[in-house]
Amino acid sequence: KFDFVSGANDAIVVKHANGMVYSTPFVVQTNASTINRHYLGEPVEVFLNGRHTDLAMHIGEDGKCCFEDKTQNPPPAKLRRLPLRDGRNSLDFRIKDQLVIASAGLFAWRSTDKLVVVDIDGTVTRTDAGGVLASSEFGQSIGLLHAHEGVSEVLSYISSGGYRLLFLTARPITRSEATKKYLNQIGQEEGVAM
Repeated sequence: KFDFVSGANDAIVVKHANGMVYSTPFVVQTNASTINRHYLGEPVEVFLNGRHTDLAMHIGEDGKCCFEDKTQNPPPAKLRRLPLRDGRNSLDFRIKDQLVIASAGLFAWRSTDKLVVVDIDGTVTRTDAGGVLASSEFGQSIGLLHAHEGVSEVLSYISSGGYRLLFLTARPITRSEATKKYLNQIGQEEGVAM
């Protein structure tokens, strides 16, 4: 079911050798400010890899989820206690009756990891507009890829060299799930994990 308002961005947690842990914001947008106004102010439980955490958010008046300090930055002490696996972890943001309002990836990296930033539209895809169309429900239903030939092999080669790939896009948060599905589809089509 397509929701024009809700979504979540993936986040990155960086672990330092001295024990400090830093994170990008947990950006979660709900449809509470437009469609489901009765959810405004509701508590949001955060699940990591299917397990409940002690991270507590709530839905603000603008439909965005925030922590107690009214930011989207998780408290560092609670972040350090999360049982993170190296690489990709899953986040689910849930409200009443365990209803999942958004999901995202939480990537645990070390401060010494090497990083390559990959622009999606116009770099992975042949054109900006074509890439957005290809990742839409319509584009995916007809098997439209619109990616540069060999892009999966190049990215796989970079990754095999020990680099972490960080995909960058200016697409709206509501397109995050479709964009991730599209990137996986490109990799499957070319026989390479992305």
